[in-house]
Amino acid sequence: MVIAVGVSAFALTSSNTDVFTSIIQEPVVLEGKISILDTNPFSAPLTIAQSMKVAQPAPNVTIGDDGKIYVLYQDTVNEQTNIFLKTSTDNGESFSDPVRVNLLDNNVALDGRVAPTIQLGDDGEVYVTWANSRYEPNMFMGNYRQLVFTQSFNDGKSFEPSIIIGAEELHSGKYFQHMSVDDHGGIHMAWLDGPAKMNSTGYMEKDKSRDSGVKYTQSLDGGMTFETTKLIDADACPCCNVQTAADGEGNVYISWRKVFGSGDTQVRDMVVASSTDSGKTFSGPVKIHDDGFQFKGCVHVGAPMAIDSEGTLHVAWYTGATERQGMYYATSTDNGQSFSDPMPILTGDWVPPQRIFITVDNTDTVWLTWEDATGLSTNEEVWRYGDTQALIFTAQVIDGELIRSNSPINLSDAKSLTNIDSDNGLVSIVWTETDNSIKISTAEN
Repeated sequence: MVIAVGVSAFALTSSNTDVFTSIIQEPVVLEGKISILDTNPFSAPLTIAQSMKVAQPAPNVTIGDDGKIYVLYQDTVNEQTNIFLKTSTDNGESFSDPVRVNLLDNNVALDGRVAPTIQLGDDGEVYVTWANSRYEPNMFMGNYRQLVFTQSFNDGKSFEPSIIIGAEELHSGKYFQHMSVDDHGGIHMAWLDGPAKMNSTGYMEKDKSRDSGVKYTQSLDGGMTFETTKLIDADACPCCNVQTAADGEGNVYISWRKVFGSGDTQVRDMVVASSTDSGKTFSGPVKIHDDGFQFKGCVHVGAPMAIDSEGTLHVAWYTGATERQGMYYATSTDNGQSFSDPMPILTGDWVPPQRIFITVDNTDTVWLTWEDATGLSTNEEVWRYGDTQALIFTAQVIDGELIRSNSPINLSDAKSLTNIDSDNGLVSIVWTETDNSIKISTAEN
């Protein structure tokens, strides 16, 4: 599929950065073999919830090893935004009544760019993390966010009082967060961190004496306590999503869009830092591919990852590089030290910076889903998140072959963050439609 649509990226400038050299592969693109499915393996979309707020409630989904589907979403009523959980035990044909996750009213930032994250433990634990927000006039866009975490010990029937990550440390705003749980119950979080301090007027302001960038923490006791946060990298794109992945062999991965160089020639390419000791130490950032995306701004998209049963790391990402705009997929078989040649998923002369997501099912089949805004953006010249509309497409990667469905899974236009997960022979995708309804579609693999 070739995309040619007159839209461009919404730019947010960042600070200058130094040149950084990492281990990369030569910029070679292999077209690979692509098969097209005439039929769509996913069920007809089912409405999970309907929000009346003119906003972008961002949903998320995870599936237990027993096939139970958990859908997390935001809803705003009377200017109060809260997070709710619904579950399904019949392969997504019906869902339970909602359970409110946050106990404090309105303790949730409504942000369609960053969905709350949900993960599961082995004994009925449900872990949820999200960002809250308060007005601070001296901070960027008047926004100061903290990272909130809570857990349920009864399979999501009720939730414990939440905690603030890094509450005992120096002030910092936390944005574009993500969380993973490894096979031993270790909880891993990463986010974009913006140091702040209280000024003489009693308001927060940027603390220029400390580095901003990607930060990480972990919990080894089921979220009862979290370790002191640590800086992974100081030269990160300030508003592209951070992603994490972890397995049962001590491997933890963090991906983000790193800034190389400065000024108008700066490059913003996706990188991965890896840990082989369960998050105690991390490697330096390694480019997934030397895309050479020169852009002094933010495109608000990250590089989601998944790990298969053999320990292979799978990753999907967007680049706006002049010669190779689009969405790509690659793998690493050496714990993120190097990556395969990228497989193009959606390319063209101009591909708007939409999102792509990834999961690996029980048979190690890779499932991809992405948003295609061709001809659907209400902005013909400037890409803005709030005006984005898209059709949602899916594909599988089996033995190195991309098998793509020719029809979208949504019947009308999606406008918000899509998410995907798989387990127990099921693959589910959630998204938000233009009428602010939360939808889900499920396939049996």
